[in-house]
Amino acid sequence: MDEKIFARLGYDKRSSTIVTRHSFSTHILHSGAPKELIQESLGHLNIKTTENYLDSFQKPVVREFAEKLLSFKNYKLKAN
Repeated sequence: MDEKIFARLGYDKRSSTIVTRHSFSTHILHSGAPKELIQESLGHLNIKTTENYLDSFQKPVVREFAEKLLSFKNYKLKAN
């Protein structure tokens, strides 16, 4: 399923748990979730770890992909 989503978004990288975690974190961050909720969701023991993790989203490539993922709700996948 991830490969179909990635293909529709024009993203040519392989899916991984890291991409999924980034996508989830980005989505709830942009939805207004507090950092403490993201910390708990990711299993980070220290809020600084979460803050460093979220800061990594400022990289242009990560930001571009996150924006594509957030706009994905406008797409419909065909069932096999």
